[in-house]
Amino acid sequence: MKMNFFAAIAVSALAFIACGGGSGSSSSSDAMLFGAVPGIYLNYEKETTALLEKAQQSTDVKDLQAIDEEGEALKENLHGELEKAAQAWSGTTLEVAVGNELKVNTPLTVTFDGFASSTSPRFVVAGDVETTQEINANYKEDLIKYYSTRQDQLLTYGVLLVGLDEQGQEVVSQRVGSLQLAWANDQVVISAGTKVVFDDKLSFKNGSAEKYLQIKSLALKVDNK
Repeated sequence: MKMNFFAAIAVSALAFIACGGGSGSSSSSDAMLFGAVPGIYLNYEKETTALLEKAQQSTDVKDLQAIDEEGEALKENLHGELEKAAQAWSGTTLEVAVGNELKVNTPLTVTFDGFASSTSPRFVVAGDVETTQEINANYKEDLIKYYSTRQDQLLTYGVLLVGLDEQGQEVVSQRVGSLQLAWANDQVVISAGTKVVFDDKLSFKNGSAEKYLQIKSLALKVDNK
């Protein structure tokens, strides 16, 4: 008799409890990030936690076998449900605040791009965003000195998509793009008019499922701190 599922749901249940599962927003609500995906995943965690508790209370081999089979069915169905929800969210336009450093020329959209793992749908972010002013990279003197003779080796700074709660506090953030650094006036900067290159996929993180449901607004910011 295979009981592989019990090990998997034990890990899932512990993670769910550690994250305060079940004590926050309703998992039936769509999130500003990933739509119905977070709710589906949270429901899966609740169901697997309930199965684990049921298994712990039983010593009957047939009951345990039935629980194991039910758990395996949940796992098999999860991927399909996540993919369906991800496809439904694909094409969504994201309303993002950008502050004074950036401006949005073309709104951000997301397109489903498969899975980073079996339970982590990912999305390509697209849009036309650029800097409105020169931004100092805040490099220390030793780095400035280093790049003064290696200007062709300047790297990039990240651009973060940030989820904020009702109080405007950061809930989650994820790098979705980059800005090319430049050398100007003996400093490392991001020049005004530099385009954001959306070169990082936006991926659903299992451990942040509850947090996604807390998001009330989105912001795009330069990670130069």
